[in-house]
Amino acid sequence: MRVAPPPLFPLLRSDLQARILARVLLGGGEESVAELAAAIEADPGNTAREVIRLEQGDVLTSRRVGRTKLVRANAAAAFYRPLYELVTIVLGPVPVLAERLASVEGIVFADVFGSWAARYRGEEGPAPVDIDLLVVGSPDRDDLHDAVVEASQQLNREVNPVVVSQRRWETSDDGFIVELRARPRVPVLPRVQEAR
Repeated sequence: MRVAPPPLFPLLRSDLQARILARVLLGGGEESVAELAAAIEADPGNTAREVIRLEQGDVLTSRRVGRTKLVRANAAAAFYRPLYELVTIVLGPVPVLAERLASVEGIVFADVFGSWAARYRGEEGPAPVDIDLLVVGSPDRDDLHDAVVEASQQLNREVNPVVVSQRRWETSDDGFIVELRARPRVPVLPRVQEAR
């Protein structure tokens, strides 16, 4: 049965392909097809077939260690950088975090900051190792933790949340807050008005 392409990124042939690309391109590591299938919650057989298609298209590369097939993004492909950027924008941390945080009550707004936001905004530098997340408001810590863990697993990158009260964000002259306000940030959840 053919699965429809993802509505967020209809250029891809299927939602499975989108999840594989997001995991492999944005995760930056190498993992077995079985680990990949488990991480994206997909059937291992379908995942293996899609990996073969992506290898044939030079998007992925693989190697064997014994009977295990390890796959990773093909960073040597001529289209790697534009594809990485497109996948980052459409399938990367922002939409993943937005989906996971949408049900967490008490968030006034959330932004990605740090090296990931800087690269997203065009600053040169090394590829980000993790994702820094600013959460302004007073969310339930357990709900936030669960959402962040799920996003980290989906993105194959550690997400480091920093929670700041709305009042502190708006009034503090603390060096950390001042620096956060001045540095590149990428909105994850839109700002909402909340009584202080």
